[in-house]
Amino acid sequence: MTDQEALTTFSNWLRETGGVSSETAAAARTHAEVRRFEREDSLFAAGDRPKCLYFVQSGLVRFYYLTRDGKEYNKSFASEGGVVTSMSTFLSGAPSPFHTQALEETITVALPMEFVRKQAATDLSLERLVNRFVVQLAVKKEQREASFLLMDAGERYELFLEDFSDLAPRLPLYHIASYLGITPVALSRIRARRTGRRAS
Repeated sequence: MTDQEALTTFSNWLRETGGVSSETAAAARTHAEVRRFEREDSLFAAGDRPKCLYFVQSGLVRFYYLTRDGKEYNKSFASEGGVVTSMSTFLSGAPSPFHTQALEETITVALPMEFVRKQAATDLSLERLVNRFVVQLAVKKEQREASFLLMDAGERYELFLEDFSDLAPRLPLYHIASYLGITPVALSRIRARRTGRRAS
């Protein structure tokens, strides 16, 4: 995918899926730039205040927390059509509490947060799109919290397969286990039991 193809795809997505006006989509294209990340590259780290929203055109990114003793806990994943950013930074200017990392070669369209904030203040169509993202993230966060409190590991794995059905084959098992809050060994057992049930 060339840079121009990525920008065209992004502009079309803003208009056709995002519901943004043609004028705003055109303005966004002039402010956006294509950024490419190799596998294991960081888009931004915990403590950073990212200045852009990264719209994923191709590839795969994980969001993860890193504890003081070096343990990693995956928060979420974003692939084609997803957005990589820190809502803490976007909404309040606070540093990101989590890290990001490309798990595949990833092509993004980076749109400055400042442009989005200023444009959304005068363009209702963009304000609606931003609000939709915020609501989706809030609902997703609530559902994830509920899954850890109310579901066992096997049930969380089934939910993961529903939510990330297209990503599961692209993710190493240890990344899935980290997302579920279990060890890779425990995940292997869950998968084995699941396979056994399907076989019978």
